[in-house]
Amino acid sequence: MKSLIKLFLATGIAAALVSCEKNEKYPGGVPNPIVSILDIRPLYKGKDVLLTQESVFGGTRIAAVVVSDHRKGNLPEGLLVVQDARRLELLRGISIDLGAAAAKFHPGDSVWIDINTGVLTRKNGILTISGLTENNITSKGKGVVGINAVNIAQILANPNDYESSLCILNKSSFNPALQPGEVIGGSKKINDGFGDLALFVDTKVDYANNAPYALAAYVGIPFSTADGSVQLRTREGDDIVDMGSSAQDLIISGFQSDPKGGDGGYEYVQMIATKDINFATTPYSIVFCNNAGTAASANPLDAGWATGGQRTIKWNINSGSVAKGQFFYFGFQGRKINGSAGTYSFPAETNWYQKTYATTGTNLGDGGLVRASNYGTSGPWANSGNACGVAIFKGTTVTEASTPEDVLFVATGGGAAIYDAAKNPILGYRICNNDWYSMYSISIDQTTYKPVVVPYLHYRSSGNTNNMPYPINEKYPTAATDAGLFNMMGGVYNVTLGRWTTARKQTVVELVQTTATIDTLEKHAAVTRLID
Repeated sequence: MKSLIKLFLATGIAAALVSCEKNEKYPGGVPNPIVSILDIRPLYKGKDVLLTQESVFGGTRIAAVVVSDHRKGNLPEGLLVVQDARRLELLRGISIDLGAAAAKFHPGDSVWIDINTGVLTRKNGILTISGLTENNITSKGKGVVGINAVNIAQILANPNDYESSLCILNKSSFNPALQPGEVIGGSKKINDGFGDLALFVDTKVDYANNAPYALAAYVGIPFSTADGSVQLRTREGDDIVDMGSSAQDLIISGFQSDPKGGDGGYEYVQMIATKDINFATTPYSIVFCNNAGTAASANPLDAGWATGGQRTIKWNINSGSVAKGQFFYFGFQGRKINGSAGTYSFPAETNWYQKTYATTGTNLGDGGLVRASNYGTSGPWANSGNACGVAIFKGTTVTEASTPEDVLFVATGGGAAIYDAAKNPILGYRICNNDWYSMYSISIDQTTYKPVVVPYLHYRSSGNTNNMPYPINEKYPTAATDAGLFNMMGGVYNVTLGRWTTARKQTVVELVQTTATIDTLEKHAAVTRLID
């Protein structure tokens, strides 16, 4: 009987193997005729590819949405540009060489494109499907136009991922700045703080003579060029959206959040001025936030930076002055480079603004918040692993609606929510336009298919999730307390442009007890630089 069973099993396995051979890898399976653009683009490896059912994994057509618009004449002539996010929800695009018929299609048109016998090739540097006509396209009504929110560094690092897809570059300006009377037409570099990219506006289009915005969001389609570079082409004037200004008079360039020894009285924030400031006539304030479990349970975040209690604490800066390009420190009575056991103090000539941090009882700050602050004795910076941050405000009045002059956050966790858009007012900490955060972004109106401004005013709202980790280095790989690690936030700020041209990056500098001096903080290679 056992031998008979073995014979049946062997026969069944052999039959299955024969069936697999006859039906290739999927016995009885029928390949999906719709293939994603994500799968088509990698087929090109430097040589033309004939698109057949065999070469395209059994697929014969693309189901995509049109993003090109030829009515203004700024896109490469004859190219129908479509995109989809069919696989892995990755938005990818491709250009179809359709000749004059490309102009018949408009943003939002949903189409099926029969790609069978088309040729995948590079035309003037652009990855293109050629050999198709209008007869290969079936209209399917209207679709949803997505957008890739990216920065220039991402596009330059992976141009194939973003070519022929609709993208947004937020908070960008011309670099170098355009001179008075200069217009946007031509090929000119824009910068978003992460790199430079050529913006192409044909000098013959009707918006080529527009004056530049100080800060703008650029909605457009990246295309590779014949020389291997990448350019962004807008489709019409509405694709360039005024985003106001990101100019900052006082910026955070570093901070010591956990010095050697006890923290109370020894933590400090380093700043740099981009213009001369007299604090007696133009006062500022500095506010810290703490979102550890105990602080969160004691006070709900009902007024953002103005909440008070154990969540936020504020001090006013209303005397003294700082010159353009000069470092400025906010600190406490300890006045040491690295905590109570440190060898060196800040020199007497340091531009140091001092407050007293109580090491017994509680700390109230300078008040003026919704409720009285009630901080412990270990300093305003949290060491709990939960989210914390610091914000600089122009003026000494801070409310839930106040916009910081500058703001940076550490980590994301907390014992209670630090962002909830369902609350009224929205629960969260307001951000500003700086290198890490954007108060406004752009989405595509699915009726007009034009860009519309969307406010994202709080930390952890869409696009505003940048933060730095608690500081670690090779010696202290797990964010140990009392490590004496300084957070140097170095970038390049262009005073003329009124914006960051190189975003700040956290560099962890260990402040060695016996050697750390003010030069360690101000002459390090990674320190923030101002340029004109």
